[in-house]
Amino acid sequence: MKKKLLIVITGIILLGAACIWFFIKNKPDEQIIIERLNEAVSHYTDMNIKDDGAYSLKVSDAQILVTTYMPEYIIYGVSIDEYTARPGQIDETLTTEKEQDLPICSYNNVLLYDEKADRFYNVKFEEKGRPVIPNFTEAKELAYELELPDIDAVEEISLKKNSDSPIVINSKDDVEKILEILEGTKPTTKSGETGTPVRVENIINADFIGNGDVICRLFIYKDEGEYFIEQTDNGVYTFSKEAYDRIDHYIPYINYEP
Repeated sequence: MKKKLLIVITGIILLGAACIWFFIKNKPDEQIIIERLNEAVSHYTDMNIKDDGAYSLKVSDAQILVTTYMPEYIIYGVSIDEYTARPGQIDETLTTEKEQDLPICSYNNVLLYDEKADRFYNVKFEEKGRPVIPNFTEAKELAYELELPDIDAVEEISLKKNSDSPIVINSKDDVEKILEILEGTKPTTKSGETGTPVRVENIINADFIGNGDVICRLFIYKDEGEYFIEQTDNGVYTFSKEAYDRIDHYIPYINYEP
C-alpha cells in the first residue's frame, strides 16, 4: 500500500514538474520581457534616491539599467503616446537625450529593441513608489508597416520592370490609383534587404518622386509563385497576383515569362 502511495506521489510530482516546465517553455516573449525589465529595475531600489526628479528614464540610464542583465535589450526612446509601428530605420533623435531627460512619470511607453531576436516592442510602464521608478506592465511586439508617401507629396511615379527602361506616370488620378493598390498589404517577418532584391522574378521598381527626389522606393516581385512588396530596411509584405497585375498593367507589354 505504501509503495503504491509512493508511486502515486512521485507521479504527481513529476507531472507537476512537467507542467511547470511546459508553462515556462511556452511563456510568451512579451511576458518574459516584462519580467526581465522589472527584475533589472528592482536593483535601482537599493540606491536610496531622495527625490522623484533624481531618477530619470534617460536613454543612457535605461541602457545601463537593462544591459546590466539583458545586454540584447536596447531602449531607443520614451513617449507619452504608444508606439504602434516598427521603425524602418532608427532615427538618430531616438538615441539622444533630447526628449528623455524628464522624470519618468512624464512618460508611459518605451520603444524597446531586442537585438538578439531583431524585434521591436512598445512596453507600457507606470510609476511605482517614491522615488518614482518604472513598473513595466505590458509589452507588445511592433510589426512592420509599409510606408507610403502622401499623395500630395508625389509628383510622379517611375516604374521599371526588370532591366527595361523606366516609364513615368504623372497623372494624379493614376498616382492615386497606384497608391490605393499598394494599401492593405500584410507584413512578413523579413526586414527587407539593402538594395534591389536578387533571385526573384519579374521585379518592378517603383520610385515615388517629389521635388525631383525619390521619396519612396518599393520593389514589387514574384518569388516561388507568391507576390511581395519589399521596402529597404522596412519589411517585406505579401501582395496578391491581382494587385501585381494591376501595377504591371501600367507598363508596356514585352514578352515576359509568366
